[in-house]
Amino acid sequence: MRILVVDGEDGDGLAACGIGSVEQRLPGPHLRNGRVGLVIGVVTAPAYRRRGHSRAIMHCLLDWFRERDVARVDLYASHEGEPLYRALGFTDHPDPALYWRP
Repeated sequence: MRILVVDGEDGDGLAACGIGSVEQRLPGPHLRNGRVGLVIGVVTAPAYRRRGHSRAIMHCLLDWFRERDVARVDLYASHEGEPLYRALGFTDHPDPALYWRP
């Protein structure tokens, strides 16, 4: 797991943060070595938006995933975050995303 933090100005708290993890799964057609990176979340406080913090966090997380030889990085994007992730090369997942709630 990797947690990245951007401090706010003058000690006023958190400006932005991002969390990533690596999971080992069985290899498959879209997962050559079974290692999946997951961006658990990237958030920026409203007062610190539009300053490049999320982009910088994502670049650091993507480098970290590369160092761990992940076969794929998954994330669930908010509507507001989707343009950033697409600009970084994220595309639609090759498998349908489904879920079930008991």
